[in-house]
Amino acid sequence: MFDVEKGISAAVQSSNLNEELGMVHYIFSDKTGTLTQNVMEFKMFSVGKYSYGLKNSKPKKNYAPGITNVCFEDPTFDEHYANPKHENYDNICNLIKCLGICHTVIAEKKVKNEEEFILYNASSPDELALVNGARYLGFAFRERDEEGDMIIDI
Repeated sequence: MFDVEKGISAAVQSSNLNEELGMVHYIFSDKTGTLTQNVMEFKMFSVGKYSYGLKNSKPKKNYAPGITNVCFEDPTFDEHYANPKHENYDNICNLIKCLGICHTVIAEKKVKNEEEFILYNASSPDELALVNGARYLGFAFRERDEEGDMIIDI
């Protein structure tokens, strides 16, 4: 499969269905984006009694290498997250940890312009957006240590 307009081909995110593709006769879709672009972005979230994220946020051009699917900004969030004494600080930290830990994303080392970085790969775009959102907010898997355990930056 190839998208002529964008010049990109399909990427396999999961090999579970490959053997069944030839047996497809009808496709039914719900509103999850199965037949559309299927692009998800981390834009807003709620935690505690606060909602964060501006409705009209635009993607920044200076995200760290490897961060994709994020379109988040909110000065109120920045203020709350920078203040460990704020009433919602612990809630924010717990949410970000949950987003960063509870997933099936695979981390891959990549090199671009002689700079090494980690790129996440997920079987669903919503999971990728959530994990990259956590990464953007400061929770990231870096690499494995000598014992094979993942090192986590918080």
